[in-house]
Amino acid sequence: MVDSQRSPRDSLVERRVQRIINARSVTIGLAMTFVGLAAAGAAVMRLVDSHNFPSFWLAVWWALQTVTTVGYGDVVPKTVSGRIVGGVEMVIGVAFIAFVTAGVTSAVVQRGEAEAEEANRERDAQNTQAVIDAVTQTRDLVAALAERVGRLESKIGG
Repeated sequence: MVDSQRSPRDSLVERRVQRIINARSVTIGLAMTFVGLAAAGAAVMRLVDSHNFPSFWLAVWWALQTVTTVGYGDVVPKTVSGRIVGGVEMVIGVAFIAFVTAGVTSAVVQRGEAEAEEANRERDAQNTQAVIDAVTQTRDLVAALAERVGRLESKIGG
């Protein structure tokens, strides 16, 4: 469909579908990133602190808690190397959450600004049309008055 043929309703629907697709893509991307960070942290933790993390799945449980900043405390590293890995995992998790929060906030602010700008454009167009209509009405009234004045002059002068 050509832009000049697109109705406001079509563009609204298209924009909403695009937002849903973008939101779904972002959500899937974020989830996959968290899972990837947890898997990497679990693999490293399993290697450096195998005594406290006897299975990969226990390490995954710990890494998911750590990278998401939940931290139940039921499984914790006890060796220095394990705590270093834990610290790195925590810093990455917190930084990632902060990055995501900033990105989402920025997107919401940009969307709000774009919607406000569109609303301002629509309001300006309506105001412009109202002024044009008022000027047209005033011109028509002045023309009608001029016609009446002309008729009166012809009656008085004639």
